[in-house]
Amino acid sequence: MTASFRQQVVLGMKRALYGRRGEPYRIEGQTLRYLPGTRPVRLRYSNSQDPVSRYDALQVAWLTSHLREGDTAIDIGACFGAYTILMAAKCGQRGRVVAFEPDPYAREVLEKNLSLNPGIRRPLIESSACFDTIGEAVLFSAGGNTQSSLARSAVRLSATQKAEEIRVSLVTLDAYFLVHSLPEPSCIKIDAEGAEIRILRGAKQLLLTNAAFLCELHPYAWPEFGNTLTELKDLMASVGRYVRFLDQNAEIGEQAAYGTVLLTPNR
Repeated sequence: MTASFRQQVVLGMKRALYGRRGEPYRIEGQTLRYLPGTRPVRLRYSNSQDPVSRYDALQVAWLTSHLREGDTAIDIGACFGAYTILMAAKCGQRGRVVAFEPDPYAREVLEKNLSLNPGIRRPLIESSACFDTIGEAVLFSAGGNTQSSLARSAVRLSATQKAEEIRVSLVTLDAYFLVHSLPEPSCIKIDAEGAEIRILRGAKQLLLTNAAFLCELHPYAWPEFGNTLTELKDLMASVGRYVRFLDQNAEIGEQAAYGTVLLTPNR
């Protein structure tokens, strides 16, 4: 039995077991619910050999330990809402969460997951894509899975698949905060399948605040955006921040590598 087939069997069993109630995800005394296959990973995977599972678990641990009641948090690349709902639970009724998800397929699942959690304060869901310019662009989507990006190369397709091209609006984080007069965020999480450096370039004012930035790096897609690791380092140096991986065993070297980094103020 292959790992992929095993995952499909487990997913089918969970759908039969939980149905419309959603799969429970318990953390810090709270029970959140998600459609099977869309919840956050368990914290025990923080030592996993699989880098995606490991960094996902490390992100859950960081968000859980750092977000507080009343905080404002931003989820860029919210996808199905795994982190959005966790953020909303931690920020509480006095807090605020804004989730950006331009893919309509992912956004539909996100809305369903939100409906399973009526006890949290509803996050504000934005259909725009964050970038360093304001306007429009094409989002490449695999249609219904977790893969969508402003970079065609970031969307993995089978031999018979073709990426769907969806027109989306672009907004910079700095402009969004200026227009909406939101409180200074405690945390901004970015998972944008390669567009992360462009998003950071559009958030220079926010980078000068004390907001923590959790950012997944997808360097395989950077050439399509014209970005490099040196550019990321220089940008962070210009706003007084340093870059470190959430995984304490990993180091920022001369070559870009996948992983979640914390962009921390030097001040």
